[in-house]
Amino acid sequence: MTLLTLTYVLLLAGRAFTLLAEPGVVPKLMGAGMLLFPAIAIWALWRELQFGLRSEKLVRRAVAEGLYELELELRPSGKATKESAAREFERVRENFNDSWQHWLLLAEAYDANGDRKRARSAMRTAILRANNPESSEP
Repeated sequence: MTLLTLTYVLLLAGRAFTLLAEPGVVPKLMGAGMLLFPAIAIWALWRELQFGLRSEKLVRRAVAEGLYELELELRPSGKATKESAAREFERVRENFNDSWQHWLLLAEAYDANGDRKRARSAMRTAILRANNPESSEP
């Protein structure tokens, strides 16, 4: 996906510079507008890569500190069964406190239940709490 996005950025930026080289106001405005899309794509790609690297680093830290893992029963595809995912989510929720470790477990529990949006939000909070223990703002 990264390679595809970078290819898109290069092709679109090339077209934008071609338009900027043309005489006339309209092509120049179109070229300038087209440069906005590659800039947004690069920013979004950078944010996603940054999130992934920080998440990975936090999980490695949790494993090194001996944080328990979710006890999930897996299907042959590698996905958790609904029953085990729900059971582990309840266990995490019942024992929850505001530490980064519990936010990390909550993110994994959300992910096991298929709720990617909440999983990513919980992981962002875990990263924030791990980097700034005094933070109480999610």
